[in-house]
Amino acid sequence: HLKDFESYDQFVIQCHDNPDADTIASGFALYTYYKEQGKQVQLVYSGRFQIQKSNLLLMIEKLEIPISYVNAADLHLTDELLITVDCQYGAGNVTKISAEHVAVIDHHQVETDQISDSLIMSNFGSCSTIVWQLLLDAGVDLKQWPNVSTALYYGLFTDTLQFAEIYNPADKDMRDSLQFSASTISLLRNSNLSASELEIAGIAMIRTIYNEANRYSLIKSQPCDPNILGLISDMCIQVDNVDMCVVYNELNDGIKFSVRSCV
Repeated sequence: HLKDFESYDQFVIQCHDNPDADTIASGFALYTYYKEQGKQVQLVYSGRFQIQKSNLLLMIEKLEIPISYVNAADLHLTDELLITVDCQYGAGNVTKISAEHVAVIDHHQVETDQISDSLIMSNFGSCSTIVWQLLLDAGVDLKQWPNVSTALYYGLFTDTLQFAEIYNPADKDMRDSLQFSASTISLLRNSNLSASELEIAGIAMIRTIYNEANRYSLIKSQPCDPNILGLISDMCIQVDNVDMCVVYNELNDGIKFSVRSCV
């Protein structure tokens, strides 16, 4: 429960590297809750890339989300509670911040088991849904926080292929009960790509390598925001004769790749 941590005066809420809408929304909701309790709260992310994707920049601007990029090596948290959202402390998709007190809220498969204060609900469609449930359990009336409600709705929307992959009753309940800004959601869903990102995605897909015998596609992309790799993967996996795809690009110190499978 969120109230279990109210003995702390300072909170650092960490989104995973290369943040997506779900982790930003989850972090923003927790930030707002503890801020309302009179706590000192920071909403942060780290990693090699700062947010570039147009819909996420718009989300942050329109919903007034106070997220900031930090160099994890510069931080050592002693009195603060670090809460990782949509990721697990010590996992591969989140830069590790040195902290003495850690909590985890996530909806992916369990990757780490050393954090006792962990709430990992792998059957939920989004981390936003878990945080929404926690807020309801804490007696929060989300009507007072319209920007938070819109963020949580968009977090679920993007993490479930625009609600196509909603199976958990809690996800359906949140989708149907939240009062959100329809105009903001429309703006965000229609701002998923910049013109340059559209060109990168188009060139990459034109040059797809397809293996007919094993029904997979391999796609090399130009350097881009890592979320664009996922967008290309999402489109490729919808092709009728593709069961699995790998989209990648080459970086100075390695290769970033995105994998999708429907079998």
